[in-house]
Amino acid sequence: MKILKNQWINIVASAMMLFFAIPKLLGQPQSKAGFEHFGKALKIDADIFRVFTGLSELGLAIVLLVFIFTKRAMLGKFAFLFLLAMMLTALGLEFFARPEPKMVLVVIAIILAAISIYRLKTIK
Repeated sequence: MKILKNQWINIVASAMMLFFAIPKLLGQPQSKAGFEHFGKALKIDADIFRVFTGLSELGLAIVLLVFIFTKRAMLGKFAFLFLLAMMLTALGLEFFARPEPKMVLVVIAIILAAISIYRLKTIK
């Protein structure tokens, strides 16, 4: 039962990363608008940062999918450590770079960070 739960967590984490990566990589208007705030706050090109973030999320989704099939512990630990770092960074950006944090994104980041911590403790 625990193995099934962990596999579902892996699948959900991978799906969430795909869900957030695709709009960034396709340059959808809502994604572009969100990254304009980050670009101004960080004094970097918003489009480059958006594409970099989208590629990072896509790469993480792929690594998580590979982990699902190979079950290599080191790969899983890397993936969930990377996810935790991404979510902590996302929280920092929401609170310090956006004029008003979007609470739904904050909640999602907290949930994914908690999932990462849980999986880092359970991967053997």
